[in-house]
Amino acid sequence: MGKPTPYSASVLVPLPNDSDVARIIGDAYDPDTALNVLKMMSGTGDLFPALIGMVQAIFGEPDIDAKHREVIILRAASVLNCPYEWQANEQMARNAGLTTAEIEAVAADRPVHGLNDDYLLLIAATDELLTSGTLTDGTLQSLLDTFGATITRKYIATIAWFSLLSLFLNGTRVPLETSDKIGDRTSPLA
Repeated sequence: MGKPTPYSASVLVPLPNDSDVARIIGDAYDPDTALNVLKMMSGTGDLFPALIGMVQAIFGEPDIDAKHREVIILRAASVLNCPYEWQANEQMARNAGLTTAEIEAVAADRPVHGLNDDYLLLIAATDELLTSGTLTDGTLQSLLDTFGATITRKYIATIAWFSLLSLFLNGTRVPLETSDKIGDRTSPLA
């Protein structure tokens, strides 16, 4: 596992041009601050409202702890070898309050050690969903016991979303961001 490796393929889906992105996103579009993931999503036509809606829901959901979300994102990026997701969210994870040691541990081969129990549980759930397509009874029961039914549903939806997003990013080969674009963000929408 570990940190994702850079894309090695030479064919990629080009980002839409700025005028097309601006037409889809509207007046809020700033080409200097908009992340490449949002630019690529804007090129999906009628799918864009649903995709951006999920981004808004996941990053705007007050019941989803920002550190927990970043653990899920980074683990999904590691499991699915998604360099864009890792590169953008490594800094966002720091901005959300994860330490460098915690970030590095999230990418470690299992069993992961040295993290709090919530993080370990979310890593286990992410690993299981992304590698087997389901959760074991033990992991699901632990999620329910730890977070309750509603938050468990939200975390499972979050894991599923970052699976879809990582596959989209890898399939299109979205160009990596420059670190100055991430800045102090904890969301791609900021």
